[in-house]
Amino acid sequence: MQSLLKEEAAHVSFGDKRRDRRFIKMVEQKVSKPTASIPELGGGWSGVKLTYAFYDNDKVKEAQLASVLQKATVDRCLGQGVILHVMDTTNVHFSSSAEGLGYLDHGMGEGLMVHSSLALDAEGCPLGVLHQKIWARDRKDMGKKKLRAQKDITQKESYRWVESMKKAEDLLHGVPLVLHIADRESDLYELFATPRSCGPELLLRATHDRSTLLGHSMWEEVEGQPVLSSFELQVPKVRSEEVNKVHMQLKAGMVVLSAPKNKAHLPALILYGIIVRQTGSPPGEEPLQWRLISTLPLSSPGQAMQWVQWYAYRWRIERLHYVLKSGCRLEDLQLRSVEALRKATILYSLCAFKILQPLYLSRTQPQLCCTSFFPAEEWKLLSGITHKHPVLSNHPPTLKQCVMMLAKLGGYLARNSDGPPGIKNLWRGMQNFNTILQALDYKKQWLSTS
Repeated sequence: MQSLLKEEAAHVSFGDKRRDRRFIKMVEQKVSKPTASIPELGGGWSGVKLTYAFYDNDKVKEAQLASVLQKATVDRCLGQGVILHVMDTTNVHFSSSAEGLGYLDHGMGEGLMVHSSLALDAEGCPLGVLHQKIWARDRKDMGKKKLRAQKDITQKESYRWVESMKKAEDLLHGVPLVLHIADRESDLYELFATPRSCGPELLLRATHDRSTLLGHSMWEEVEGQPVLSSFELQVPKVRSEEVNKVHMQLKAGMVVLSAPKNKAHLPALILYGIIVRQTGSPPGEEPLQWRLISTLPLSSPGQAMQWVQWYAYRWRIERLHYVLKSGCRLEDLQLRSVEALRKATILYSLCAFKILQPLYLSRTQPQLCCTSFFPAEEWKLLSGITHKHPVLSNHPPTLKQCVMMLAKLGGYLARNSDGPPGIKNLWRGMQNFNTILQALDYKKQWLSTS
């Protein structure tokens, strides 16, 4: 399977063509066999040594790797009318004993914190990793939450949300609308108060109930608004590829917030609150509810519905981190230095995106031809395996059909009651298909020498 690295290849420059080729090969190998370890991917001791040498090479800078991802992502974003910039943070618990790893949440194990930004188009299709902040927490700071609360926002971990927002705006200054989307952890007054360039807006899930200039609770004011819309929402199940269909009601309204007492130097803010609540939930089950805050002006029920749909696409970055850790098995790496692990995190993030990309492209553009991902010999073989007879036609299938065939190789049953194939079946199918391709290649080599 072609991993569509032409955009990235245009920006690869590690100061030596051999290192450039090694980078491309490492990504292609990992995308083809996501769960494989470095020794399994190496193709022999010489290949394994070259991979380890790449990560340990001081001439391969972390910033260079990040730049490859950023520039290729920006290339795909330019020309879009709307870019959804979704952000999230995850723990990466390494089994490596490398010095310099930090403590994780609740002090469980050692590893790195990774804050990722993923660019999506208006239909929710991933366009690439835009920015990552990777750091190790100092164990000396563990359990000092009260002391951290007294620090300025620029000295806190939570400043990562502001940094990601600013970085995205710098990179995407030519896009008409950049919408920053994040979950409840990002609900910071400072984030809304940070000056933004013309065009970018915010859409966050709220965790706080703030006071308005009238002295009311902001959510009480929004609750007082009439129901704007009723609709059905598809909600992904946690740790599953399935979705639940739930009935929802939507209320929305403008609020004018006063700055918190301990942040009186910040200005009052005009924001828009949205409450999305499940109706008719089963007895004893807490109804699903989202409280969203946005800087986008609210002009119609249809616009509020669009916000909700855009926020629902935030799940894509959860999928990215899921593929990064469970699909690519980043946490299993046994590299001996933190610097090498940080580089591997960036490279594996690119691989995770390349695995996600065909899945969501096949959903948003189902009629797209498969030839951008699959050369003729591959799609014909894939179709022949799936249908159990040779392919005689030269007319290639759609990407949606190829993704379905790959997912079947990964265990997807394609029953009438099943939803579309998920990412886990896709990466399993990619790996199984690559094994078949390797076996056929070995057979050709053996026949040519016998």
